[in-house]
Amino acid sequence: MTAYLDHASAWPLAEAVRAELERWNAHVGSPMALHEAARGPAEAIDAARRDVVALAGWPAECVIFTAGPTEARNLAIKGGLSAAGVDAPVIVADPLAHSSSLAVARTLTRRAGALRLAPVDPLGRVSPAELATLAASNGPLDVATPETTTPADLVVITHGQAEVGTIQDAAALAAAVRAACPDALIVLDAEETAGLMPLDDGLGADLVVIGGRTLGAPPWTGALLVRPGTRLHPLVEGGLEEGGKRGGAHDVPGIAALGMAAREARADRVARVERMRACSATLAEGLLAVPGTRLNGPAVPDRLPGHVQVSAEGVEGEAVALAMAARGVAVSPGSACTFGAGKASPVLEAMGLADEAARSAVLLTAGPATTDAEMDEAVAAYAEAVASLRGMSPA
Repeated sequence: MTAYLDHASAWPLAEAVRAELERWNAHVGSPMALHEAARGPAEAIDAARRDVVALAGWPAECVIFTAGPTEARNLAIKGGLSAAGVDAPVIVADPLAHSSSLAVARTLTRRAGALRLAPVDPLGRVSPAELATLAASNGPLDVATPETTTPADLVVITHGQAEVGTIQDAAALAAAVRAACPDALIVLDAEETAGLMPLDDGLGADLVVIGGRTLGAPPWTGALLVRPGTRLHPLVEGGLEEGGKRGGAHDVPGIAALGMAAREARADRVARVERMRACSATLAEGLLAVPGTRLNGPAVPDRLPGHVQVSAEGVEGEAVALAMAARGVAVSPGSACTFGAGKASPVLEAMGLADEAARSAVLLTAGPATTDAEMDEAVAAYAEAVASLRGMSPA
């Protein structure tokens, strides 16, 4: 590949992050041991705790390291409800929430309880008033779940939506839920925004999901930030690691790399976001110049930095992504998480896009190190791919 525009799947590691990963890969010693070889790994984990928790400004003991954000979501939802002693949970989310969050919610409410899905507007935004109403008593909008007036036990708020780039006013949503339903546990999914946007005091949430990828760490790393006083039962049971909240040997290289990435992201956040927003603008301008192409989701200044999703008339998104890959440009067909599902994106469907537009979606995501040459190559490859595929179509 000569142009990498698939940061939605993985970020290239910065030199300092890569060095930290390699340093601890070469080290022998468990941080739980009592001998001298344990000291270095233990200190590396302690440093990573301080760097990661600084994203929310909470104490270092509020961090639970996980094997990526999917595990963190599972731990937040299952562990939070288990600690609250809820057997038939009422969970509120929206159809743009991460597929793993919705899968967990549906599993937990399959036999008892309810899943209420808040509506979204054509740009993917959730209304604080409607979310609060669903949390307090009314609902649901998930047609598979019967009407209920039971207050919510847990509410999931997605700060940044990976597929269409929508950024929610998470603090306003959390405040509205807290006022309407004080006892509800609030989970903030910040995988797409950590390191790019402020998360001071968890934006009002009780549990904050962090992923390594958008920080510039390995994508298999992640963490769950737990507000002081919030109770949580372990999802992975075992030893005393992570205060008994997550058993299993520590991934010292991954945790150290995650801490380094969080430190660098905090120090460089403003410049990083500025560069990525400039990339979004450049890409959007070039892609939308291709006839029959539309932008999905919010306007560039209002969406995730570095993020552009477009649909072109008369082509399939997977075919476009493959054609661009053949031209040396890496992109995602719509959503990296729904690739291969064989159907249109449920996120785009929830936003009201027609099936044809949803199936033709292609996602380009830039990072702080993306070059002007890479963007030029991506725009050219997109235009060529769309023209070639349209030329082969009987229509």
